[in-house]
Amino acid sequence: MDLSDKKNEMQNDTGVATSMKSTSKVLRVGVDLGTNTSVLESSHDGSRLELDQDMITTVVGYPKAGIIPGILPSDADILFGDEALEYRLHLNLKWPLKDGFIDDIDASKHFTGQMRGIVDKDSDSEVWGVVGAPANASPERQSEIRTAMRGFLDRLLIVPEPFLAAMGLREDEGFQKAGVTSDPTKHSLIIDIGAGTTDLCLVRGYFPTADDQVSVPKAGNFVDDVIFDGIQKRFPDLNLTKVTVTGIKENHSFVLGHERDATVKVYVEGRPRTIDLQDIVGGACDLLVPEIVAGIQHLLKRCDTDSVVNVMQNIIVTGGGSQIQGLAEKVQQVLQEDGYDCARTIQPADYKRLVAKGALRIAENVRDDQWQIGI
Repeated sequence: MDLSDKKNEMQNDTGVATSMKSTSKVLRVGVDLGTNTSVLESSHDGSRLELDQDMITTVVGYPKAGIIPGILPSDADILFGDEALEYRLHLNLKWPLKDGFIDDIDASKHFTGQMRGIVDKDSDSEVWGVVGAPANASPERQSEIRTAMRGFLDRLLIVPEPFLAAMGLREDEGFQKAGVTSDPTKHSLIIDIGAGTTDLCLVRGYFPTADDQVSVPKAGNFVDDVIFDGIQKRFPDLNLTKVTVTGIKENHSFVLGHERDATVKVYVEGRPRTIDLQDIVGGACDLLVPEIVAGIQHLLKRCDTDSVVNVMQNIIVTGGGSQIQGLAEKVQQVLQEDGYDCARTIQPADYKRLVAKGALRIAENVRDDQWQIGI
């Protein structure tokens, strides 16, 4: 079965409309609904659109009881993204997703409603979107995504995120500079290090299924927790928040063998203090390496001899965790030392927009009669 047949089969299984009405203006969007950050790409008649905001922190803030007028901007009933984080002391924060899946339906609807306003500012268009879902998303999980998209998308397709990432790689500068000659949608192994999970997935010319994926419950949040616990044990007088610890990780992360400075300035009871967190940060990040290597080895066993070399040369390390200094290089080194001599890891130049770009690319090429309506 070729890719187009597989795509048709997938959409028919989810109840695609067989007839479509014409519309005066249709915006096509690619949506990466992420646990920590969500990304949008949009076009009209094949021309890419410049959005005022294409990346949004996936968080919704609701005012705490008793907030007096004038504290929140325009006395808003709800805030989103970075603005919600800025006013977090006065808000109850809700994260719509957990481990890549919808966790709070109401917060998800509020969040995607905000995305609609970003894409269709004049409220005069139909919005047709391709949305990524984890490759192991069950029908129930996909139904939750469709529910969350009501009020945002008028027509919808749900496609496994690893395949969208492979589509996005086709136009990524980092992938092109690596000198790769094979199509990433035919031969690649995607490693997406997110907030809640590290997802590894084989992409071999068709939409991957749960059998093509390994999901490890250790990723960015796990590293944050290990760093947080390490700081508490060594510096019990510090009272750092999880948000602060995440910032420390993002600014100083590395794996052992690729050391970098991790000296940070904090305040204790109002007084400045400089602490060295190098071994805590490096040790926490390094814990991801054996998990990733084991997942790669497990998936390579599922490849036939004709494709395994091409797959090994296209091990794509993406997601927020790909920015841990030295991680991709160490994964490659460990694999080669273990006998996988062709192993090569590649980091995209723009990992943040990879899935959304791939989603938009599909949205621009899907036939009108393949879209699902009535979501």
